[in-house]
Amino acid sequence: MDRWQGDFHRGVRYLSGHDPASAVLFLSRAVQNCPVSRGGELTRSLYYLGIALRRVGYGNSAIRSWVASQKMKKRRHTRALLDRFCNGYGMARQGCEAQDDWQAFYSIQLSRYLRGFEKRTLSKGSERSMIYDIIQEAWKELQRAGRLDGCSSEEKYEIFQNAKIDFPLFYSGRLRDPVVRVNFYKGRKLRSGDPCPCGSGLQYCCCCGRNPGEDELSIGLF
Repeated sequence: MDRWQGDFHRGVRYLSGHDPASAVLFLSRAVQNCPVSRGGELTRSLYYLGIALRRVGYGNSAIRSWVASQKMKKRRHTRALLDRFCNGYGMARQGCEAQDDWQAFYSIQLSRYLRGFEKRTLSKGSERSMIYDIIQEAWKELQRAGRLDGCSSEEKYEIFQNAKIDFPLFYSGRLRDPVVRVNFYKGRKLRSGDPCPCGSGLQYCCCCGRNPGEDELSIGLF
């Protein structure tokens, strides 16, 4: 048995034994070391890693893992987890629609800030607190203006992308995603509700176009 296979089995045992933190450690190693040629095992490792990540509180990282698993091989069980725990922004479902909206707005603006400074993650707790307060104030203003009333998730996403926040200090101004996503068959930009062109069977916003959550951004995954 290869080492990555041993890590996979240990991870599943820890997961069954209600120790998801240890499961994350071993399943992550299994994913990192599993040969790409062993697609079935890699798909299963990503599936169980997502379960472990969600149990330790990293809901968005769990979504990321399940999406990667579904891209490799369509599985009914993985799709069921995504349908249950993923919201219209491709992020971990929160307690209510307003919380889903805030999470999406915050992550979009935080991603923009990090790209503007060409950083992978926030460096200090004080910086995180400052940026959170700035984004939250912009969020409150957006709510007071009533611009989100009656809008779908797709329409809100466009509003969030177009919202401009004046962050302190100088930054390079890379405000939007530098990659333009295009559906060449239909001759238009991809919309969040379109089927993802990668063939996963998921909506674009929940697959290749999904927005990273704060738990992913905090470790530079975007």
